[in-house]
Amino acid sequence: MTVVEVHDLTVRYPRRGTLRRTQLTAVDAVSFTIEAGRTLGLAGESGSGKSSVARALMRVHDPAAGSVRVADREVTTLRGGALRKFRAHMQMVFQDPYDSLNPRLTVGDNVAEALTAAGIPRPAQVARTRELFERVGLPAAFTGRYPHQLSGGQRQRVSIARALAVGPQVLVCDEAVSALDVSVRAQILNLLKDLQEADGLAYLFISHDMSTLRFIADDVAIMYQGRIVELGTSAEVFANPRHPYTRALLAAIPQPGAGRRHRRGVVRGEAPPADAELTGCAFAPRCPLATEICRTERPPLEADAAGHRAACHHADQTEGSPA
Repeated sequence: MTVVEVHDLTVRYPRRGTLRRTQLTAVDAVSFTIEAGRTLGLAGESGSGKSSVARALMRVHDPAAGSVRVADREVTTLRGGALRKFRAHMQMVFQDPYDSLNPRLTVGDNVAEALTAAGIPRPAQVARTRELFERVGLPAAFTGRYPHQLSGGQRQRVSIARALAVGPQVLVCDEAVSALDVSVRAQILNLLKDLQEADGLAYLFISHDMSTLRFIADDVAIMYQGRIVELGTSAEVFANPRHPYTRALLAAIPQPGAGRRHRRGVVRGEAPPADAELTGCAFAPRCPLATEICRTERPPLEADAAGHRAACHHADQTEGSPA
C-alpha cells in the first residue's frame, strides 16, 4: 500500500541580498512514492535539497508547486486544525536529539507533551510513556531524567519514542544517526528496523552516508542540485548504479584496509552555486562523460526495463567506454 505519494514537488526560498524579489529553487519537480513497511533512502551532497524535501513533506515550509499525499490525503492544501491533525500521520526524527528535546523538561515529560497533543488523557500518560520507553529499549526509570543526563544514543531513542507517541504511519529521519558513534548508530538503525517491522511504518531516511543507506533502505533516490538523478531499489542502485554521480558517491565509501590513495571515483570539482542558472544537466560541469548534449539539454528521469530510473544522457556508460 502506498502511504506517501509525491509528484513534481518544488520548493523555493526567497533569495537573500538581492534588490529584486527573486527566489531560489531548492527542490525542482521531485517525484517518488513510499510503501508501507518500506524505507526510501534519500542521498546527496550538502545543499542537494534533501532536507528541503523533508520540510515540505512536514509542511514546515510550504511547497511552491506539486502534490504531496500522505495516507491518501493531499497535504499541500491543509491549514490550521486540519494541518495539526495531519501531523499525527507523519513525524520527524532529527539529527541532534539534544536540540529537539526541551532541556527544562524530563525526557518523560518530553514524550508526554506529544501524548497530550495526541489527545491521550493525563492519567494514562505515565503508563503510555513507560510503554514507549520500553519499545525503544530504555528503562522506565529513565523517564525522570533530563536530556543532559543521557548519552546521544539514549536521547535519540527518546526522540523516536516521542515520534511514535502519536501513532504515525510515516517517520522522516533527517540524518538521524550521523551524529552518533558507529556502534551506537548500528543499534539505532536496528531499532528502527524492528519498529518498522512491528508497525508497518514507512520511512523517508535522509543521509549523506551511502553505507548507512545500504543497510537501512529498501529503495534509494539520489539528489543533485534539487533534482532526483537516480531512483531504484537499494539492490539495483548499489549493484548497478546508472548515473555517474551515483557511481562517484559509491566509490567514495571507505573500504576496509584501503587507504585514501586507493579511493577512486570521488566527485570532481565543486557543485555549482545554488542560484546558478544552468542549462542542460546540472552535473555536466563535473561529469567525466559529459558531451555537448549534456550541456544543452536536461536529461529526463527515465527507467530501464527493470524500472531503475536515471536522469543521464549516457546512463549505464562508464568512463573510458565508447559513447
